[in-house]
Amino acid sequence: MKKLLLASLITAASLISASALATPTSGMERMTVTYRNSLDYALYQYTIELMSHYRAEIQTSIQRQAKNSSQAMADAFFTQTPEAQVALVDFPVKGSARTE
Repeated sequence: MKKLLLASLITAASLISASALATPTSGMERMTVTYRNSLDYALYQYTIELMSHYRAEIQTSIQRQAKNSSQAMADAFFTQTPEAQVALVDFPVKGSARTE
């Protein structure tokens, strides 16, 4: 009888402590899962792939425009006369350096 009483007390104590630990806290993170049918999921996948392709095209276009713009500036610079190039870059002209 003592063993039965002791076992029931231990079981009751363990249930009480387990229920005390199971109280929800306000900082708990929740995750919501929405199930969609196959057509909605396929449309979602198609949209994601289309947007990623579009972003890649935009990035390539920006890089191509920057390269072409830099090349055009370089071509314009090197087609000028040497005196104009020196004036743009602000290199000191030979023989005009100060010697004090």
